[in-house]
Amino acid sequence: MSILDLGCGNGLLVERLRGDGFNAIGIDPNLPESKSFGYLLKRSAYRTEFSDNSFDCIICIETIEHLEPRVYGEIRRIGKDGCKLIMTTPKKRWNTLIETLSSLGLADPLVTPHINLVDPLDLPFRLERAASFMGLEWYGIYSIIKA
Repeated sequence: MSILDLGCGNGLLVERLRGDGFNAIGIDPNLPESKSFGYLLKRSAYRTEFSDNSFDCIICIETIEHLEPRVYGEIRRIGKDGCKLIMTTPKKRWNTLIETLSSLGLADPLVTPHINLVDPLDLPFRLERAASFMGLEWYGIYSIIKA
């Protein structure tokens, strides 16, 4: 199974998945050069440089809110037909609190700004399951269906 962690941060999830035997790759535009190698790549989510239909699963943990909706086309392009998209993102109603904590230096500077706060039904993929956790965030599991 080929997995892309889109917005992989420091790559911990990718390394864990690889340790469990998965073919996982992570991309992040903020990845330090020292960590960028082989399966951890400093790349943009808008132009991933991957071939069409490359991945069985795309993971997007606390990332979509930082990306413009034009990223959906790239996700659709690189995901195989039936690709699972697993995503978490903050709920819209908590954004003011998150932005305030960030401005006070009480959150990682990469946490904000949020430019694409979405609800599960806002995304142009087939929603399979969505739920809330910890009251602040929601997760969604989607299928990418190609016509």
